[in-house]
This record gives sequence, structure tokens and C-alpha cells, in this order.
Amino acid sequence: MDRKIYSVSQVNRYAKGLFEMDVILNSLWVHGEISNLKVHTSGHIYFTLKDSQAAISSVMFASYADMMPFELENGMDVFVCGYVSLYEKTGQYQFYAQIVEPVGNGALNVAFEQLKKKLEAEGLFDADFKRPIKENPNTVAVITSPTGAAVRDVINIISRRNPSVKIVVVPVLVQGESAPDTIVSAIRDVNEWGKADTIILGRGGGSAEDLWPFNSENVARAIFASEIPVISAVGHETDFTIADFVADLRAPTPSAAAELAVSDKGQMAQNVNNLLSRLNLLIDNYINSKIDRNNAVFGPAVLRRIEEKIANGQILNDKAVSAINNYAERKFESCQMEIGMLIQKLELISPMQVLKRGYVLVYNGDMKNIVSSKNIGEGDELNLRFYDGHIPVVVKRRNDING
Repeated sequence: MDRKIYSVSQVNRYAKGLFEMDVILNSLWVHGEISNLKVHTSGHIYFTLKDSQAAISSVMFASYADMMPFELENGMDVFVCGYVSLYEKTGQYQFYAQIVEPVGNGALNVAFEQLKKKLEAEGLFDADFKRPIKENPNTVAVITSPTGAAVRDVINIISRRNPSVKIVVVPVLVQGESAPDTIVSAIRDVNEWGKADTIILGRGGGSAEDLWPFNSENVARAIFASEIPVISAVGHETDFTIADFVADLRAPTPSAAAELAVSDKGQMAQNVNNLLSRLNLLIDNYINSKIDRNNAVFGPAVLRRIEEKIANGQILNDKAVSAINNYAERKFESCQMEIGMLIQKLELISPMQVLKRGYVLVYNGDMKNIVSSKNIGEGDELNLRFYDGHIPVVVKRRNDING
């Protein structure tokens, strides 16, 4: 009896064909838990899909893995859509995954939590990195769709609150696969421009899929890297995105972002007036308190005591002045008497008194007093001093007493 002999590759190829022709195995959903997860450098993901009684080797090629919004993790309970086939090289059959959905939580929700956990661990949500929003900006850059209602609301509110603020609308896509790239580029462009004081990033409400660009990791990192403070205003008040956590300030709606970005000029003026009123009131209270204090310190009774002390002091001063004047008068009279006595004494010994008794003083031409006839010669010019005047004389002859 002739035997037909097949090679191993033929057997595997035939078996693979059976798998591919099976209607059920060609496209089915499988429920299981992920284990032995490995991500190859090529982007392919290898894992085991198991339940309590069995397991099946599985693979997801990079082309499908790139489309997943979240990352697979060991222990994750999932529904997997794909097909069963045989890997000819090893003869092992395996499950080829094309779509993976987490059980209980939607794929986007899982992706959101994974990215949130990752960025939080890196510190992108830390309050220390939050920049303060300028209270009175000159220019506000609004990164959003140029045709939506959100941008009109933002422009109207900013213009009403402070017409002097310049508004620059930077148009971007706010949904779809290309949206994250346009948002990242817009944030970088505004920073390179460098003339905006604040960035408002947002859009109106929508489904989780519509808002998904604001959960992009690239958008989150662009917000974190921005040197200009960013206000995130995505969707409605109940909507939260990764952009909200990274931004310097989260606004529940685009309209609220406009109010947070720009102070109300009218309210500012009212605040100034209120402050001035309070200041005037404080000044009045301060002055009144000082007046009350002065009245307490310098009241009528106190003033009377001060007046009495001043009057008593004046009386003592007047007495002291009178005593000083009396003493001075007595001292002056005493001095006058002493001076008179001294004058009398001087007059008694004065040469003038001697001259009045008939004596004469003789002076030579140099007005030197001559006390001896020996000092006089014939022809000398002399000056005779009487008590009441001078007489010049010339010696014609001299007579000595002795001869």
C-alpha cells in the first residue's frame, strides 16, 4: 500500500488553512486576562490570554497596537477581537488580536487613567510648577477652533470686561487624529511670538472622543513646557481632561476662562473707589482717635493745671528778676562810691594838684621831664607846663644855685 508522506511545513500550512477557513475562528471576541506581556522593539505586543482553566498565546502587530488609545498591562481583564491561526514555523496556533477593550471601563477611560498616573508621577501636575495668571494682561492668545461658539464667547466676554485687552485667536483643530499636532504647534508658536501674557486653550462640549485630543500626551507636555501661563477650558464643568491637570489654571468652560483671564475694568474701578472710601474712613478714625486721646490728655482740668503752673512760674520769674535788679542797683551804687573814692585819692596825688599850688613842670625839646638845672644849657628850648597850659621858653642865661 502506497504511503503519502508530507513535510512538516506542509502539515502546518494545511492546518493553518483549516484555521483560516473556519468561520468562527476567522473572526471572534475572546474574554480573558492578560499575562506574560512583552512589548517588542518592533512595536509588536506578545502576551498570553487566559482564564481559570486555559490559556492561549496571543500577538498584536504594531499596526494595530499603534491605534490603541491605552497600553496593555498584566492582569488587565479584556475583551479581545481577532482571529485564530497557526504559526507555521513552530506549529503553534495563536490568537491574533486586532482590537482590545477593557472589561468594565472603556478604552478611553483606561487610557486617560494610565496617562494621568504617568504624568502625575513625573510631576507635571505639581502645584510648584503652576505659573500665576497675570491679573491685568495686555494680550490674550486663544487657541481653539475659529468657527465654534466657544471662541465667540471668549471674545465677547474679554471685550466687555476690558476693551483694552488685545485678543489673538490661534486657529487649531479641536477633534480628530490631527488635532493634537495642531494644538502642540499653536502652543509653541505663541511662545515663540512671546507677546501674549496668557493662553486660553479649549473648546466647547462634546463626547469623550471629541475631547480626546486634550488628553494627548504631546499636548500635555507642550502645556507644561509653555513659558506663558495656560488656562485650560475644555468642554463643560463636568468634563476633565489631562490638559486641565497640567495647565496653570483650569476653567470649567471657555466663558469662565475669559473671566479668569481678564479682570473686569468696571469692577476694578469700583474696587479702587471702595479702597479709597475705606482709606478715608481709616484716616478719619485715626484723626478722631488722636483728637480723643489729646482731649483725654489735654482736657480742661489738665489745661487749667498747666495754666496754673505757667502762672506760678511767671510769678517766680518776676520775683527773681526783681531780686536781680535790686541786687544790680545796689552793686552799681556801691561801685560808684568806690570809684568816687578812688578818683579822690588819685586827685590828691595827681601832678595837676601840685601845679595848682604854683609849681611848674619843665620839658626839653624832646618832651622829656627835666628835674635838674644841670641838664639845661643856654639857648635850650624848653616847655613849661602849668596846670592850665604850656609856655615855650628859650634859656638866655642860667644861674646856678651855688654861684
